Amino acid sequence: MDWSFVLSTVVTGLVVVFLILLLLIGSLALTGKLLADSKNKKKPALMPVKISFKNNLPVKSAPVIEKPRTDEKQVIAVITAAIQAYGEEAGKKLKITDIKKREPRDLQRAPCRSVWGNAGVSESMR
Repeated sequence: MDWSFVLSTVVTGLVVVFLILLLLIGSLALTGKLLADSKNKKKPALMPVKISFKNNLPVKSAPVIEKPRTDEKQVIAVITAAIQAYGEEAGKKLKITDIKKREPRDLQRAPCRSVWGNAGVSESMR
């Protein structure tokens, strides 16, 4: 085995790799400058447009929408009706056995998980 051949192959490989890396760095730098120049171009100022209507009828103001008050009994009734409708559609008789109001979790005590996080925990606990 000729060590000069091995050494020349290794050096040639390293030189080729670093030259290609320098070409990639240069092309990325050039692309970054081109994109930065296109972002810095000023956009033309918007011209105000006057809109005129054919009929000069007064415009009615939109009605003021008040925040609906939430009545817990109505919310429970609506949820119960939705569950019963779903059960009838599925051909099952569903029954609500208990309603509990949940307090928000203390974030420092236990972090809240998303639905997907709860599904992952449920899958791993089987």
